[in-house]
Amino acid sequence: MVQQEALLSSDDLELAVRLLLTLATGGMTAGCRSVPVFRERPVCVHAVGGADRTISFDMDKDGYADYLQRFDAKGRKVELRFGPQPGVSDYTILLDELASQDVPHFIVALDGVPYQLVKQLYDEGCFRLFYPSAQVVSCFPGMTDPAFQRIFGGQKPVAYESKYFDRNTNRLAGGSSAYLADELSDWAKRLDYYCSSSLGAFAYIKPKTVLNHELNKITDLFRKTASGTRVVYSVATAGLGTRGGREAILDYLRTMDKWCELIVYEHRGNVKISLLADHGHSTSGQGRLSFRRLLKENGYRPTSSLKKPKDVVIVEFGLVTYAALYTSDPPGVASAVLKDPRTTIACYPATKPKTSGADVVVQTADGLAIVRERHGRFCYDAEHGDPLELSDIVRQLRLKGSVDSDGFADDRAVFEATLNHRYPDPLRRIWFAFNGLVQQPPDLIVCLQDGWVHGSGLFHKVIGKVASTHGSLNQSNSMTFVMTMLGELPPALRLEEVMPSLEKLYWN
Repeated sequence: MVQQEALLSSDDLELAVRLLLTLATGGMTAGCRSVPVFRERPVCVHAVGGADRTISFDMDKDGYADYLQRFDAKGRKVELRFGPQPGVSDYTILLDELASQDVPHFIVALDGVPYQLVKQLYDEGCFRLFYPSAQVVSCFPGMTDPAFQRIFGGQKPVAYESKYFDRNTNRLAGGSSAYLADELSDWAKRLDYYCSSSLGAFAYIKPKTVLNHELNKITDLFRKTASGTRVVYSVATAGLGTRGGREAILDYLRTMDKWCELIVYEHRGNVKISLLADHGHSTSGQGRLSFRRLLKENGYRPTSSLKKPKDVVIVEFGLVTYAALYTSDPPGVASAVLKDPRTTIACYPATKPKTSGADVVVQTADGLAIVRERHGRFCYDAEHGDPLELSDIVRQLRLKGSVDSDGFADDRAVFEATLNHRYPDPLRRIWFAFNGLVQQPPDLIVCLQDGWVHGSGLFHKVIGKVASTHGSLNQSNSMTFVMTMLGELPPALRLEEVMPSLEKLYWN
């Protein structure tokens, strides 16, 4: 049996006070304004030959259509026609013939959007100003700071989350004060807009209020922009998804679709927009778990520093689908926590102390494998069982000649072969989690079954039941998206390939 910790930490209490101050001081002055979206309904839908079709709008309510959108045979909006307005004659824009460098390009980064939900809405007819979205495989664990650092650059994060164990001082560091001070989000300093972390934390309490605030601020920025590229970030979907799950994320995305329509209309078609996100979401929620009792029952001592062989430091911050632990005995601790049926896999470096390029052990309740890297190629050595369920895929890659005589597979071949697998791109992501993703990786990562979360007792008390969150290795947590009006993207990308791919389309 496991139980959640009863007492709140001082870190939790600090965050609670800051959130209350944010609420009390009315930290979102734009929140009273409604979300700016395209609210008009078509006055006419006309199909041509069963493929091409147009929809018309009466924007000035004079009884005549004055804004028309034409779709191509694939259902994408490719032509916009604007009727005459005071001082402006009517004209037509062919979106694909619009030179990207001649108009503003707006890149909007969202927080926690599963690829499958974006695809679902696109198939239903949303986001048709855009080319179809590309799959984007996030890092592991799928967390905002390391993911967006891979996309936008900036200093490598110290850890996966704002709270971590500092090996140099042998104590927990960071936490709410670091989060609220934006200390670990160096990537965000490269953007043209992002709300403060105090408001970002408030998004988990009043997500719709934060959404209103963000979209109004971003809209104001875009209305003042006549050229160049602007990059902005919206955190609201993180809170909406955490509290409302799948349906809340879908509603948010529908709002974003209408918002993009408004931006395009207000710029009279002279604009390009790109949307992307950092990681997926589990879209399910059951409860919070703690490993403290289970570790004690197996002879370990949960504590705040590592002094004795059985000491274990557990990072409890946020609410996510993985846990980070620090210990001198990763194999033993992994075996202990995997006794909980709500866990799936545990990962830890095969060598101690860790060095650059260390092999990584992947362990389940009934299996163990080693992930090795050599010159950019990866080997999956299953000692017993098949923890990552990769045996068949490795066999197929071997038949295709993508695996060398030493068992190391071509990195890109593994990426493409596992896009629809339970664990997309698992070898590179697992290895990189301990070898370069952050400055101070933990000794052990444990993934949870979808629906179960690990982390802050305060967050769980404030939010209640978590309907969706992120972090673990599986498909829903890992797979996110990018879509753009610039042109057609490759079908699947890694995080670090997103911006170069957009830049290539921008300049072509």
